[in-house]
Amino acid sequence: MTRTLHLIKHGKPFVIPGVPAHEWELASDALQGLPGLVERLQPRPDIVISSEEPKAKATAQGLAGALGVRHRPMLGLHEQLRYTAPFHADVQDFQADIQRLFAYPDDLVSGEESAADARRRFGHAVNAAMQANPQQTVAIVAHGTVISLLASHAAGVDALELWLALTFLDVVTLSWPELKLQASRS
Repeated sequence: MTRTLHLIKHGKPFVIPGVPAHEWELASDALQGLPGLVERLQPRPDIVISSEEPKAKATAQGLAGALGVRHRPMLGLHEQLRYTAPFHADVQDFQADIQRLFAYPDDLVSGEESAADARRRFGHAVNAAMQANPQQTVAIVAHGTVISLLASHAAGVDALELWLALTFLDVVTLSWPELKLQASRS
C-alpha cells in the first residue's frame, strides 16, 4: 500500500557562532509560518517524527500541536555531521561548502560525513521511522541537506538546486515506499 511521507525542513534557527549547528535552538519567530505549512500538508499527517536536534524537535512539537497529533523523536534523522566544519558567517562561504558536498558525494569534503554516507544513514532512519509508524501519512521534521540528498536521489533531481530552493518550514512530499515526488514545495 502506498503511503505519504512529508519531509519537512525545520524552522529558522537562532545562530550562535562558535556553537555547533546541531545544538542551535529555534529563533523566536521561527514558527510564525507554521499555519501556512499546515495548509500545504496534504494529506494531513497522522504523526510527526523528528530529528533529535533541538531546532527540528521544537519545530515538530509545534507542528504536532497544531495538527493535534503525536510527536515522536527518533535517532538517525540528524543533519549531515559537521562537528569540525568551520562556521561561516558569510552565507556564500557556507553555500560553497554545501556545493562541494553535493559535487563530490563520495568524498569527505566538509565535516565528518560524506554526502553519500549522510544520504544512506538518513535513508535508513527514514525507513526505520516508516516501519515503526504504520500511519498512512507521516511527517518527518529534519534538515535541509539530508532531505535534499534523499529526495534528489529518489526523484532524480539536482540535489543542490533542491537544497537552494528548500526554505525553513518547507516540505517535500513523497510516496512511500516508492519515494516518488508527489507535490512541489511552495
